[in-house]
Amino acid sequence: MTILNKKIKAFTISELLVTLVVSTLVIGLAMLILNLINKQLGMMHSNTNGQTEVRLLEKALQRDFNTHELFMNARKHQLQGVSEKDTVTYKFSESYVIRNNDTLEVPIFTMLSYLDGNLTVHGAIDALSLQLSKTLSAQKIFIYKTKDAAFYMNDMGSSSKRKE
Repeated sequence: MTILNKKIKAFTISELLVTLVVSTLVIGLAMLILNLINKQLGMMHSNTNGQTEVRLLEKALQRDFNTHELFMNARKHQLQGVSEKDTVTYKFSESYVIRNNDTLEVPIFTMLSYLDGNLTVHGAIDALSLQLSKTLSAQKIFIYKTKDAAFYMNDMGSSSKRKE
């Protein structure tokens, strides 16, 4: 008589269930971590794009301040620069700035313009202060026209002629 008492090497159902549960936990944690990393990368990307737009606006304003005569029209939220070569127009809104045909997504919270250190809302300006919105960490930009000694000497000469 032969006894059929042969054991087949295999996993038990409880071992397979434990493996399945552990694998599910590991895959779930991996997906959660991947999702968090993806959100962080998205936030870094949007922050970098916002900072790039701010730097582009700042460079354009600095260049135009030193190459154009600038005039502010606060009612229209418009800044116009005039030079012998060309004319530049900035239009400021709450969510973007338009420079001629270029649109920069820089939200402006407040804008102040100055002439010789005095606050002005209309006419010629030589400095501009921009307070950006809270989406860009409430950053401040201050742009001014660089004036050399000849400007002040010529200005003083013309003002003394006006007095006479």
